[in-house]
Amino acid sequence: MLIAIIIIVGVTTWMQRNMLNAEDTASNFTLTTLTGEPQALLQDSQKTLIYFFAPWCNICKLSMSNLAAVSDNIRTVAVALDYQQHSEVSEFIDDIEVAVPVLLGHSEIVANYKVSAYPSYYVIDENGKILDRSMGYSSLAGLLWRTR
Repeated sequence: MLIAIIIIVGVTTWMQRNMLNAEDTASNFTLTTLTGEPQALLQDSQKTLIYFFAPWCNICKLSMSNLAAVSDNIRTVAVALDYQQHSEVSEFIDDIEVAVPVLLGHSEIVANYKVSAYPSYYVIDENGKILDRSMGYSSLAGLLWRTR
C-alpha cells in the first residue's frame, strides 16, 4: 500500500511540474461564453475552480460531470481550449450536459496558465492566489478535496 501511495504521489508531482505553483497569482481574462457574452475568468471575492478542457479529450468527457457537484460550494468555470471551431465545443458540451459556465479560451490562456495537458485544474482564492492545481482525471472526491 505504501509503495502504491509513493508511486501515485510521484506520478502526480511529475505531471504537475510545469504548472503554475501554489501562491502564484492567477491572471484574469475576459472570455466569451458559448452564447457570446463576455465573462471574467476570475471574479472579485470569489474562490474559483477553473477547469481547462479540449473537446476531443475523452478524459475530460468522463470528468466534467463531477464539476456540477462542486459548483454549489465554489464558483466553477470550464474553459475550452485546443479547438478549431466553436461548434466543436458546443457539440461536446451538449453531448455531456455540462452544468457550469463554459468559456472559450485562446492561446494566451494556454501560455499564461501553462496548460500542457487536458484536463487541467486550478483552484484560485478570493485574492487571485493559486491554492491548488491538478492535471488529468480527478474523481468527485478529488475535486471536493481540492476545493475544500
